[in-house]
Amino acid sequence: MRIIPSIDVLCSKRVEVVGHDVEKVFEESDPVETALFWEKAGASMIHVVDIDAAIGTGRRNTEVVKRVIRSVKIPVQVAGGIKAREQVEEFLHAGASRVVVRPRPCSNSLEGFSSLRIVLGIDYMGSDRFRDVGRSSVTIAEDMVVSWVSELDDSTGLSGVLVTDVGAEGFLKGVRKEALGFLKRLAGTGLEIMYAGGVSSIQDVFKLRDVGVHGVIIGKALYNGLLSFQELRRIVEE
Repeated sequence: MRIIPSIDVLCSKRVEVVGHDVEKVFEESDPVETALFWEKAGASMIHVVDIDAAIGTGRRNTEVVKRVIRSVKIPVQVAGGIKAREQVEEFLHAGASRVVVRPRPCSNSLEGFSSLRIVLGIDYMGSDRFRDVGRSSVTIAEDMVVSWVSELDDSTGLSGVLVTDVGAEGFLKGVRKEALGFLKRLAGTGLEIMYAGGVSSIQDVFKLRDVGVHGVIIGKALYNGLLSFQELRRIVEE
């Protein structure tokens, strides 16, 4: 299993996000310096999210994200409001390892994305509930979503799947039981599964590993010192 530090960027600064809402802005922060810190700490990958693009503020942090990519030698996974093939190609050309694209669940929105290093983003909200376009939700049977993921992989060739539990994101209350069930079903596809949302203990990480998750993306718990990156690496990566 891989422990992946997350850097959420709003107005060129690092921020903390709770349930897809910005809770705190670190005015003195520099995402590039943060990326270099995690590289020096031994991270094997960094996850960078353009929050402006994700929540639709009308701004983008494309150049900041590109500077982060260029500043480190380790892989950088990019996410946040990426909807067009041209955007994916731009980040891949800049050196991104792969790009997260979040389409409408059970749609054919990824037609034309084949041959690109994309990760399918799924925003999980609870039992059979997922985030639709924008901030609305949609109710779809989880087994249907799993079947859709398998079909997408067959037609597009996914680099992986990232499930973000927006009902747990940033609350530091642990991984929800219903999310674990969904993740276990997804792991049955054989794809690389990543998870983000609410991880606050080593026990959470063990639970995710037990259901077949390959990578855990952690932000707030690492920055607040609730979890030790080095200890997590020692336990689950080495």
